[in-house]
Amino acid sequence: MKTGRISKVGAVAIVVSAFLLATGDRFVPGRGVQAALAVEKTVSVSATGGTFAGRFSTRAMPLGLPSEDTAKIVLNASLPHHHPQWLEVPMGSVKIRVFVIYPDLGDTAPVAVVTARNQGLSDWVRAVGTEVVNEGYITVVPDLLSGLGPNGGGTDSFATHEAIATALARLGEGETERRTKAVRDYFVSLPGSNGKSAMLDFNWSENRLDAALSSLTQQRVVKFDLTEHAWHNTLALLTSLAEPEATPQAKSTLPAVKDDAAAAASAARQRDAQQEIAKRSDIVPGHFGGPEKVVDQSPRHGEWVDIPASTAAGSVKLHSWLLQPLGNDKAAVVVLIHPGPGMDIGEAPRKGEGADWMRVVADKLALQGFIVIMPDLASGLGPNGGNFDSFKYPDDLAKALGTRPVPEKIGLLRAARDYALNLPRANGKSGITGFCNGGGFAWESAAEIPGINAAVSFYGAPPDLATMAKIQAPVLAFAGDDDPGLAPKVAAAAPEMQRLGKTFEFKIYPNVTHAFLEHQTLGENAVATLDSWPRAIAFFKRYLNAQTSSTNTRTN
Repeated sequence: MKTGRISKVGAVAIVVSAFLLATGDRFVPGRGVQAALAVEKTVSVSATGGTFAGRFSTRAMPLGLPSEDTAKIVLNASLPHHHPQWLEVPMGSVKIRVFVIYPDLGDTAPVAVVTARNQGLSDWVRAVGTEVVNEGYITVVPDLLSGLGPNGGGTDSFATHEAIATALARLGEGETERRTKAVRDYFVSLPGSNGKSAMLDFNWSENRLDAALSSLTQQRVVKFDLTEHAWHNTLALLTSLAEPEATPQAKSTLPAVKDDAAAAASAARQRDAQQEIAKRSDIVPGHFGGPEKVVDQSPRHGEWVDIPASTAAGSVKLHSWLLQPLGNDKAAVVVLIHPGPGMDIGEAPRKGEGADWMRVVADKLALQGFIVIMPDLASGLGPNGGNFDSFKYPDDLAKALGTRPVPEKIGLLRAARDYALNLPRANGKSGITGFCNGGGFAWESAAEIPGINAAVSFYGAPPDLATMAKIQAPVLAFAGDDDPGLAPKVAAAAPEMQRLGKTFEFKIYPNVTHAFLEHQTLGENAVATLDSWPRAIAFFKRYLNAQTSSTNTRTN
C-alpha cells in the first residue's frame, strides 16, 4: 500500500494541477471546513427528485465508484484486507454510531469523513469508504441519524429510503454540521491522526460532491460535478493532501536513507521468518497457511457447545468452540475472542462449519496445555436467531456484531469463561486473548471480569483510564507500527499502566501491519508472528500455571 502511494505522487501532482485549473469558480479557498459542512438546501423528497431509492442503481456512476448493486460485494471483499470497526462517538449526551476502517501505513494518517446527502449510513457510503482508506486515510462513515430513528435507532431503523431522506431533512443544517464536525474532531484528536482531514459529501440531488480539506497550512472546499472522472480527480486530491507537508524540519542535511538496502533487509527477515514458521507446529499459521487442513489433521478434536447466557433481549445460547488439550492433567482456561468481523473474519459463513483460522489459534493454545473456549459473540443475532454461520454476507455479520453493546459482550465472555472453569479438568485459573476488536475486549475483560489471571491483546485498543484503573490481571499487548489507529494508543498506555501500578508488557513491531498474525505475507508480519506467539504462550504459562506477585511495565 505504501509503495502504491509513493509511485502515484508524480501523477497525482499533474492531475491535481490540471483539476484546479479546470474547476474555475467552483474552487473556494479560505472558506474553511464548516463551509463544506453546511447543508445548502433542505432535501425535497419525491418519486423522482434526487432520493437514493429508485434512481441510484440506474445512474451512470463516475468511474471507480461502486453502484448500489455492487456495494455489498465491495464491502465483503474489503473485510480480509481492512479492519473495520463499529464505534460510538460521544457528542454530549448523544452517541453517534460510526463505521471506521484504518489503513496499514506507518506513522500517523489523515482522517476522512464520508457522508451522502439523503442516505444516512448506507452500504453504498461504506463501500465508498473502502476506496478512500486505500489512499492512506483513517476513513469514517457516521450515522448522522443515530438516536433519531424508531425506538432510538439510527439509519437501519427506518423502513424506507424516503423515510431516511425525510429524517435527514428534518435534522436541519445546524445539527447535521454539528454531528459531522464532532465525528471529524474526535478522530483527528486521536493519537493515530496527523491532524489533516477531508470531508466528502455526496449530494445526488444536485449531482455534486463537496470535498472539505483541512491541514496545517490550508482549509479549502472543492466542489466536483459528478461526471465521468469526478471520483478519480477526488482520489488524486486526497492523495495530494495525504502526502507530508513541507516544513523547515523536513529540509534535513542528513544523508538519504538507503531505501533499497533497507527494503532488501526487511524482505530477508520476512522470508526467513516465513520459512521458520513453515517448519514449526507450535506457531499459528497465516490465513493462507491452510488453516482448515491444520484443524482437520490435529489430534485435538473440539466441539461446538451452546452455553446458556443472558442479554438485554433475553436469554441466548452462546455458541462456543471448546477444545481441550490431550491427556487428563488439570489445565488453565483461555478465553479466545474473535475480531470484529466475526468468527470467520470476513470469509463467507458456512452453516455448521467455518471459523477455520480461529479454530487453528485455539488448536495452538490447546497444544500448549490450555483448555480453550471460543464464544461466538454474534450468537442469537443472525437470521431467525441464528449464530455467525447463519448470515448470508460477512459484512452483515460484522454489522450485527457492532449492534451488541459492550457490556453485553463482556457478559457473554464471562459466561463462556465460567462454563469452562466448571469443567472437570479446569485448574481454577483463566486467561483471555483476542485480535483487533477482540484484543480490545481482552483489555476490557481484565478490568470487568473478576478472576481473570492474565490477558494478551493482539492489536487491540486499550480502554479508557477509568476502565484501565480496574484492571487486576497482568496484560501483554502487541501491535505493528504500520497501524496508525492503534500503535500510538498501545505505546501511550504504558506510562498510564505504570502510574496505576499495573503489570504490563508490550511490543510494537517495525514494518508490521494490523492483523499481522493472520496476514503473515505482508511487510514483516511473519517476523512479528514468530516473536509474538511464543511470548504470548510464555506469558500465559507464567501467570496461569504458577503464583506471581510481580508488578512492572516493560517493552523489549
